[in-house]
Amino acid sequence: MLRGGDWAGEALRQLPAAADSWLRQEGRVLKADRHSVVALVQLQGETCYVKSYAAKNVLQQGMFALARGRAIDAYDAAVALTGAGVAVPAAKACLLLEGSMLLVARGLPAAQDLKALWTQAPGPMRPQELLQTAGETLAALHDAGFAHGDCKWSNLLWDQKQFYLVDLEAVARCPLQHRKQARDLARFTVNAEDLGVEAEQYGYFLDGYCTRLGIGRVSAVDSMRGDLVSLRARHRDKYGERGARLV
Repeated sequence: MLRGGDWAGEALRQLPAAADSWLRQEGRVLKADRHSVVALVQLQGETCYVKSYAAKNVLQQGMFALARGRAIDAYDAAVALTGAGVAVPAAKACLLLEGSMLLVARGLPAAQDLKALWTQAPGPMRPQELLQTAGETLAALHDAGFAHGDCKWSNLLWDQKQFYLVDLEAVARCPLQHRKQARDLARFTVNAEDLGVEAEQYGYFLDGYCTRLGIGRVSAVDSMRGDLVSLRARHRDKYGERGARLV
């Protein structure tokens, strides 16, 4: 048990040694690859988000044993963000198993990420509400003194009334309008371009972000121009030319 107190201790007693197999069999798998499995699963009568991080090598096994790794980073970031009033799923536990580490957080079974909502036919019914609220959510994170580090659309979960930020492994503390925050803006913007978002719709996001922080659009756009160049080039190399530039 690395984080989570009594709740984590009880959860650990319920888990089999082969956590990945258990997640695949008992949970609703959201994502899986060679080194991780993400699922919604019942633990102690609650729906929980559980991510299993498998050690990639002996060095990483040693890091896990020293309570260092992405699961710990994500847990600690969630605690810090919750304390700062930023909407994230509450961290519940971080557990060390043989060859892997588990992150457990509050599950949001009815939530959908912004990318999924946007691409559903016939598309979102309320683009202004969604994008303006996304801008306000990112602004709240930045105003609290943090950057997300991977602010793509799939890392914003809409739970009927608000967005929750997820995948918190790369969250970093930084002052307002730091370059890391500008990269968050650029990451969100390039995703919007990839998805064919129209300029007027993207404007809802900028308005929500800038109004919440009390800054102008020109300032926000200028801050991210350098990162937009590099991110657009990377996406073009990986996916080809997609969408029109929004700024």
